[in-house]
Amino acid sequence: MTITEPTACRHCGVPQREHMQRWTTEAGWHQWTEPTQQQIKDRMRARAARD
Repeated sequence: MTITEPTACRHCGVPQREHMQRWTTEAGWHQWTEPTQQQIKDRMRARAARD
């Protein structure tokens, strides 16, 4: 199971450093967008549960 980095893009889960421009059906073409605080929290919890 792949766990998304907590601060990865809000729309696609790709880390900021690797992002550039991406396509998703939700956001279309987009640049890296800061995740919501809830997304960060959920991703951190998922990573902690994995370890």
